[in-house]
Amino acid sequence: MTSAEFLPRLVLVCASRCEPQWFDQATLLGRSLQQFPENLRPEAYLLLNNQGPGLTGLGEFYNQAIDAIEGDALVAFVHDDVYIHDWNLRFTLAQALCFWDVVGVVGAARVPHGQPSWSYELGADGEVSLSTGVLRSGSINHFDPAHVRPSYYGEYPMQCDLLDGVFMAADLKRLRQKKVRFDSFFRFHCYDADFCYTARAQGLTLGTWPLLLTHASPGSWSQPWLVAARQLQVKLCNGNEA
Repeated sequence: MTSAEFLPRLVLVCASRCEPQWFDQATLLGRSLQQFPENLRPEAYLLLNNQGPGLTGLGEFYNQAIDAIEGDALVAFVHDDVYIHDWNLRFTLAQALCFWDVVGVVGAARVPHGQPSWSYELGADGEVSLSTGVLRSGSINHFDPAHVRPSYYGEYPMQCDLLDGVFMAADLKRLRQKKVRFDSFFRFHCYDADFCYTARAQGLTLGTWPLLLTHASPGSWSQPWLVAARQLQVKLCNGNEA
């Protein structure tokens, strides 16, 4: 028996505005999957051409995936502008998920309850600032997968309070056992922090792991993010983590 025969499947869950015929060429995720040997390539649960007035929010789509993917599997919720450098990802995540229930590439510990991001805090005046007092963890490359100069945030692997939603993986069976889901209210912002609070409230552990990724964006803090961050703080203040 080989290791591939007893390891669970790996399914990447991704929503993209890209049209189906261009996904493999036009997105970093699609391009990176082409480097995988066929027998190591993860399955993909995709929502493509997700744009226009009727677009589906990430929280809603990720819940659809949790319900729809059949059998036991490892699942990774990932953005389409992520390039995965490790074609042994299935093996890497199987190892990581022996340590944590939810695994990410970057995150933070010692996060004050109610903070809407692993790296940034929202002040009483509504201003966004770099969070103080947290213990950051992980590393990730930005922008160009051909020129790797990763940003290092802190030591890893490390147990965390919050992870960045650019990439979050879990054992689907554990999510279902603990009834951990995303809040569909959070469509494109703060869904990751909310998910982390919910997972921890249900007794799941979160942690970073050395995952070799490039993200084409440094992140942004727009007006829609501020609205979602305030709503998350209200939800947490009302004791509605799960």
